[in-house]
Amino acid sequence: MNETLDKKLLFQEFEKSSNCEISSYLAIAKAYSVAENALVVLSDLKRVESHIFYGGYAEYLGLGKKGEFKTINSIWENEVFRRIVPNDLDRKHLEELKFFDYIKRNCKESDCFMQNIIRMRNRVGVLVEVIHRIFYFKESNAIRYAMCLYTPAIGSERSVIVNPVTSKTIYIDDIDSNNILSDREKEILKMIDLGFSSKEISANLNISIFTVSRHRQNILEKLQAKNSLQACCTAKSLKIL
Repeated sequence: MNETLDKKLLFQEFEKSSNCEISSYLAIAKAYSVAENALVVLSDLKRVESHIFYGGYAEYLGLGKKGEFKTINSIWENEVFRRIVPNDLDRKHLEELKFFDYIKRNCKESDCFMQNIIRMRNRVGVLVEVIHRIFYFKESNAIRYAMCLYTPAIGSERSVIVNPVTSKTIYIDDIDSNNILSDREKEILKMIDLGFSSKEISANLNISIFTVSRHRQNILEKLQAKNSLQACCTAKSLKIL
């Protein structure tokens, strides 16, 4: 799932010349780390690098000293991911994929953020609940920056997309992912999942091999999958299959 999201984020059509200065976003990230004592990761998706600010909560988790800052050549904070329960990390990536698709389809909602609860181990190995928030900042039609915040969780709730201006909330698991693929693409993907070959799909649907191949390629592109097996797995996770 991380690979799927990786392709979605990095292979966008970014502007060749940019007026989207990072300095203002770095200031925002630093402010969150100070005001909320948060661990903050600001990722530049075009330059493929991340800037990490360590607030007091980062020190509690044992990830860095309060007030520290560093830059890494990746959009993924793997030092944090290694502390997250594997099933929660997989869910986190799946929900971010759904959030990305939601933002791309709903341009007017680009000032929303997504919030979910994950479990991770602190500096002494104790499992704690953490609130993870992600904000996307757009440049033209592409999402240029992603900012993740990690703060302590008080209580527990479903993963949600929040519009802080209107207070509108949309629960991630209520979002219908069925429109990612067309009805014909879903039909073909179901047959692929059942083990049908392209030739058999062509005969059953009375369409040409060329048409089947075109649909298969579209499915891989839309689900950002390397192969049919990965496409089927992603589709099942999104409840398309």
